Amino acid sequence: MREMKSLEAPLSDMSLPLTVEQITPQWLSAALRFRYPTVEVTRSTVEDVIYGTSTKIRVRCEYNTAGARAGLPPTLIVKGGFEAHSPKMKEMYANEIRFYRDVQPNVPINSPKCYYAGSDPNSHQSIVIMEDLKAANARFLHPQHPQPYDEVAWRLADMARYHAHTWNSPEFAAGGSLDWVGSRFDGWSVTYQERYLVPDVWRHYMESPRGAAISNRLHDAGQMRRALLRIGELERAEPHCLIHGDTHLGNLYIEANGTPGFFDAQVARASWHLEVSYHMTCALDIADRRQWERPLLVHYLEALKSHGIAAPTFDKAWLSYRRSLAYGLFIFVINEIRFQTEAINTAYTARFGAACLEHDTMALLPR
Repeated sequence: MREMKSLEAPLSDMSLPLTVEQITPQWLSAALRFRYPTVEVTRSTVEDVIYGTSTKIRVRCEYNTAGARAGLPPTLIVKGGFEAHSPKMKEMYANEIRFYRDVQPNVPINSPKCYYAGSDPNSHQSIVIMEDLKAANARFLHPQHPQPYDEVAWRLADMARYHAHTWNSPEFAAGGSLDWVGSRFDGWSVTYQERYLVPDVWRHYMESPRGAAISNRLHDAGQMRRALLRIGELERAEPHCLIHGDTHLGNLYIEANGTPGFFDAQVARASWHLEVSYHMTCALDIADRRQWERPLLVHYLEALKSHGIAAPTFDKAWLSYRRSLAYGLFIFVINEIRFQTEAINTAYTARFGAACLEHDTMALLPR
């Protein structure tokens, strides 16, 4: 565990736009001045708007001399809540800007360069201004294109590095620099889960294509609720670390030199295996996972040891890995189509459904 720096900048520092039209040169200038005090955006043009859980807006900018001296790029990504569903996602947006403000400067997780991150206390809005990865020739991964062994192994090694950095960190305690980071099994995360375990809502998803992609043995909402509760109970007794929180392929990229990158973080305080099982099952074709998951788990554990962590034995880690698959299954069973298409949700649900059956996951989570 390394010492963490506390950032002095408050989370709430200015009024934030709620529409694309409000992203003006004047607002961009005000936002960038928190890090570049004399910069002025003299002209800006919205080039692209990409809708999803959050909206990503590509803006082309021209700067004054100070902006040129600071090396500010010609295009930036403005990311925030600009859609009808955005007020319901307030906590998720705030969590992401905390990643860019409080985690990125301190934890070795390769992610887009940040130029501004803040929340507006008077609305749901939180906004990050970040590097345009497309302009940097990054290769974006796609949920319907599973990854080869070497790419998953490299990313797991990177996960081990940032997991080790905060392994059982005292900074998670009250007053620490990470005391704001919650678990997936308390607070607003549990409230979010419960809204989808309501019988009518759950039935809707079981009757959708993704429900048809998994065995009827995984269709019981009560069973899923008990599994999530049990994972939370087990996790509280285990070592914890900071996880990215949503390492499915749609939130990952590869730099031109092959280095793995992570964006769209929803950081959490969790056991390592919640992230490792989630990523491996999302990233691998079902047949490849069956062949590769054991050697990849060994690879991750060895990487943890290389960073000075007393990693669990393989047998203990294997049990934890198999149990935590239920969490990933839940996430994609209930993921709304305004966040990911039905095709993507179905692909991920099928991968997790197959893994849960093969590993008898629900039987490993008795109450």
